[in-house]
Amino acid sequence: MATLAEIAHRAGVSSALVSRVINNDGTLRVSRKTRENILKVAHELNYAPNVVAKSLRSSKSDTIAFVVHDAANPVYGEILRGAQAEAERRNKAILLGDSAAGNVGNSRLAQMIGGCGVDGLILQAAGIQADNLIIKAAHQKVPVVQLQTDIGLGGSLIQLPDIPAAEMATRHLRELGHRTIGCLATSEGLTFTEGRMQGWRNEMGAAADPSLVAHAAPFAAEGASVTRELLLRRPDITGLVCFNVVAAIGAMRAANALGLDVPQDLSIVSIHDMKFAGDLKVPLTVVRMPLAEMGRVATKTVCIEASEIPARITIGTAPEFVQRQSTAVPGRV
Repeated sequence: MATLAEIAHRAGVSSALVSRVINNDGTLRVSRKTRENILKVAHELNYAPNVVAKSLRSSKSDTIAFVVHDAANPVYGEILRGAQAEAERRNKAILLGDSAAGNVGNSRLAQMIGGCGVDGLILQAAGIQADNLIIKAAHQKVPVVQLQTDIGLGGSLIQLPDIPAAEMATRHLRELGHRTIGCLATSEGLTFTEGRMQGWRNEMGAAADPSLVAHAAPFAAEGASVTRELLLRRPDITGLVCFNVVAAIGAMRAANALGLDVPQDLSIVSIHDMKFAGDLKVPLTVVRMPLAEMGRVATKTVCIEASEIPARITIGTAPEFVQRQSTAVPGRV
């Protein structure tokens, strides 16, 4: 492995200067040409910084833990993409954890967080038992940013424009002529679920009957089973707002299994857009959320001194409506 001395020798500068350039010393005054030459030589020699030594000197690991529930969920992938981009800009690394992966993995991750092995925690909690180890470890140990759901960790809560998104989805169906509009909501008790419920109620007004609402976790299988029960209970539903795109896939399966045509018998619109949503047999109408932006803001926020982190941030970018083929005027009354 190359050393600072070897880089300095080839670049024709001192080891101290090499160290300050590689460690991005903000107080250093050096010409652009010299800086670029040092970095070029370091790259050619495959230099890798001694992260352990650096962390011992600075009490910083330059690592941020990003913990989600079910890393396979494509919604989290978009958030992570934005978080990673901001982390790279700040010379930080992202450590991805999945709180649903099991007790062993959670225990190891909790040890790293509790032992200050990371500089901050971004947590997309699901409000379930699997989050508890992470929550206990993070409490008052590192700066914390919670995404979408407030579970009482303090730090900052970053939210998407949930109310406008649900209003947009519901309004679209009402403008098409739908009056009995079901709601396939996310799990009860989560902050973003309540926000989206409020948006649906705002547009439905007096027609916001609780019997039109069902809750499902963001899995296709659960979306299918819950939607089936909802449609059997309320066969008069002609439009359905889904709070999660993966559950919406399950909703489409349930409709087909019941012999309903999408969109002639049942129009479906979902919050969140994923690459596959436009490639389905019936491309899915969606409300696209600023997920990558939320990831960028989360990383930026968790790097702030804990005492200065704002209590709540709502992403200001408006949701975007994307019309596809899963919604149409009602084909039945």
